[in-house]
Amino acid sequence: MKGRDRELYTKQYPEVKKWLNQYILCQTIGYKPELPQKVYPGFLAEHIRQYYGPLEVNELGVCAVCARHLHQ
Repeated sequence: MKGRDRELYTKQYPEVKKWLNQYILCQTIGYKPELPQKVYPGFLAEHIRQYYGPLEVNELGVCAVCARHLHQ
């Protein structure tokens, strides 16, 4: 489930934002790699993984894909 479903889920459960990274330049959104297996309430971590992919950012907040392009 992508797009509109993700937006609705995030609005319904604002605590999801704590576990998300968003890179400003490419607007990619994904969950933080340190997301635990279980997050209160209930199945929050599982749903985050269902709706989003992992997105690791460096110390400057740059995602790996953009970092490769910036260093070329």
